[in-house]
Amino acid sequence: MISPGTHGIRFVKDGISIPAQPDNIVDTRLNTTIGAGEVRIATIEHLLSALYGLGITDCEIAVSGDEIPAMDGSALPFVDHIQRCGIRELDEEVSPIVIDEALREEKGDSWVEIVPGAFSVSYGIDFAEQAIGRQHYTYEGRDYVGEIAPARTFGLLRDVEMMRSLGLAQGGGLHNAVVVDGADVLNPEGLRFADEFIRHKILDILGDLWTLGAPVVGAIQAYKASHALHIRLAAKIHALYRGDR
Repeated sequence: MISPGTHGIRFVKDGISIPAQPDNIVDTRLNTTIGAGEVRIATIEHLLSALYGLGITDCEIAVSGDEIPAMDGSALPFVDHIQRCGIRELDEEVSPIVIDEALREEKGDSWVEIVPGAFSVSYGIDFAEQAIGRQHYTYEGRDYVGEIAPARTFGLLRDVEMMRSLGLAQGGGLHNAVVVDGADVLNPEGLRFADEFIRHKILDILGDLWTLGAPVVGAIQAYKASHALHIRLAAKIHALYRGDR
């Protein structure tokens, strides 16, 4: 539902309205989870990424369960549904966040940073699994629907098995994730892109940074980063540029 004014993006569950802002993110271990009090909504990043890709800064998302549906593991189903529903242009413009100083978050050899400049996201990963290996991709803000939205989340077979032994990821499978075992991609249909893994990492960071509620004008670089680092960077940007809102 598109709200009649610039109220930002909000998740609503059990009568509790939670603005999609970095300070409302309560867990980043396996996904990006938003919460307030006892209310938790997990895996918001793919939906937020779709909202980024369509330029939606104002909507109310009613949630009945504990998690946003995984769909096929990408943002494309959300994009398709939103486009079919229609998007209404608001009277007020949302001002972009123009970065004027370098900001960085890191943990070990993983890091993410943003520096002044035109918008871009340059991301690198390095996995021991041959099916993934080293990949790098730069997204410059064009054709989100074609370049980024179809890229599915991915996992290693051993991690999936471990999570299931703990009672997690019970609904997960080859229908909503790319699963890798060493040099093999286990999905019968294969990959949507040869570099689908790194494209999905860009999908994730675009969703995590959309908790800022406005486009960021700056050059983003990341290496082996995580939802935790994405959100830490978003929180730093929010404090510096949107703290008075």
